[in-house]
Amino acid sequence: MPAIRLRSPVMFSSAFLLLAISYLAYFDVAVRTDADAAADRFQTLVDLGAPRRAAKHGERAIALALKAGATENDVAPLKATVADAQITRRKYQRAADLLMDALTAEWGQSLPTAKRIDYEDRLARAYLLNGDLEKAAAIYTTFLDLAGDAAAVPNSFAFGATAKLRARKLTDAADAFLRVVNHAEPRPLTGATPEHVLASAAQLADLGGFYGMREDEEYAAAGLLATAYETRKRIRGADHQDTVQLTLMLGPLYTKMGRLRDAEALYLEAFHAQERAKGANSPDLSLYIKLLAGVYEKQERFTEAQALYEHMRRLFRDAFGAQRYAVNRDKDRREYINRPVSQYFPLDAAYAPDDLVSASEFFVPTAKVPNIDEMKLRLAADQGSDGREENLPARLAQLISLCRSESDEAISLRSGYRSFQTQSFLHKRNGVRGTVTPPGVSEHQTGLAADINVNGRFMRQSDRAFQCFEENAFRFGFILSYPPGNDYLPGKDTFEPWHWRYVGIQTAQLYREAGPYNQPQEFLAALPCFQERAASGVFPTAGEPDICLDGKPAQLANAEPAKQAQPKRESAGAARILNDW
Repeated sequence: MPAIRLRSPVMFSSAFLLLAISYLAYFDVAVRTDADAAADRFQTLVDLGAPRRAAKHGERAIALALKAGATENDVAPLKATVADAQITRRKYQRAADLLMDALTAEWGQSLPTAKRIDYEDRLARAYLLNGDLEKAAAIYTTFLDLAGDAAAVPNSFAFGATAKLRARKLTDAADAFLRVVNHAEPRPLTGATPEHVLASAAQLADLGGFYGMREDEEYAAAGLLATAYETRKRIRGADHQDTVQLTLMLGPLYTKMGRLRDAEALYLEAFHAQERAKGANSPDLSLYIKLLAGVYEKQERFTEAQALYEHMRRLFRDAFGAQRYAVNRDKDRREYINRPVSQYFPLDAAYAPDDLVSASEFFVPTAKVPNIDEMKLRLAADQGSDGREENLPARLAQLISLCRSESDEAISLRSGYRSFQTQSFLHKRNGVRGTVTPPGVSEHQTGLAADINVNGRFMRQSDRAFQCFEENAFRFGFILSYPPGNDYLPGKDTFEPWHWRYVGIQTAQLYREAGPYNQPQEFLAALPCFQERAASGVFPTAGEPDICLDGKPAQLANAEPAKQAQPKRESAGAARILNDW
């Protein structure tokens, strides 16, 4: 009996060990031969936080299922899940192949929209991790197109959840692009034909424009735009307008990043390209002269900057006459078209223009029903002239016609006049999202502002139409109200490439010729000073402080500040000047 009792634990242990070995052998055979067992093993390892070990079991489950007669649609969900495990193993190409198979299957096509967007984003990221910039750009450009205006103002109440989701995925992908593109060393694009390569370059330009509008994403933007620029330059040449267009996007980024030599090279190429295209005496060259001179000033090359400014003034004198500027002190600035409007210079709640007209009557293409207030603009006719020909809407129609011809893009008025009450409603509805200006600080209340649509959505910096507006708008009396880096509006990302303000031809010309670059509100606030000096032939000198921006306190002549607008406290800086008339 003692011997039997001693043998029993040993016998039981041996039996248990034998059973365990048999089970493990069976399990190993099962996971190698049975699709369901392999899939279970894959999921167990994923749940345990071991996706790298799980990947091989997932791949085996896919292969066994297909061998057993399953369809591609049957294994599509598993492929989508296994792709994530392959990414942890840095098998990016395999992950992309699995995701593409899953998304093209019926299962992928029938996914809810939000879920499909999530998988498409994973696919694009797998491409980027694998270095396939072109394939990733194709997906994210589709996101950009489908996001529409939500990509420009993602926090607005006006856009649906799907559009906002695509815009958010785009924003979140900036870091992933940084792993692939280098703003200092643009990578060559590949494609079956030059047309395919140029199509990829266009997609990179669109994405670069998107990131260029976001705070702290200039490196991703510069990398994408630099690659697009070098591609267009290599295939189409430096003189092609598509190449020149990218100068207006990439040059300011280089300047912001401190790459002044690179910005200088870009602007020089663009200037010479436009000189050959438009003629050496064209005032259209003024944009590129001003950009180049600004870089020289930042480099403290004041003699070269001054020479450029003097050359531009000769062009303006020859084109517009020696006595091209005059001062009229009899204007009431509350009604005058040059009145600054911002959180520093609010409008009274009772302000409303009395010369509103339907823009469509002057052949301005409209994006909405023509007879609503939002499709109206001030007539703002020139005094002593034919009011039907020389006015705001007529000139906007001419500018749109010119740029539609040059860009081959559909251009229309998206938004014109908005009353204080309408702006108040929109601002209240939008809440804390900060993408709608408060009432009293919107230029739309003046009836002088025009938001421009291109191809059915807000104008973008990457549109050819934007280049045309930048080069030519001053000829028709318009300026860009909210340029990059402005602080006129509450919140971040207040660059609005679609928002153009009418100030009259003479004032717009003076702003281009002598105003501070990309500081329209500062210029309008100090306009009497600029006009007096220009009428006397005295213009700012490169490298010297501009006496028109000398820090005088802001005063808005003949107007009380709007209490509802609650403007910010004035700083002592030069930007908030307004001389009395």
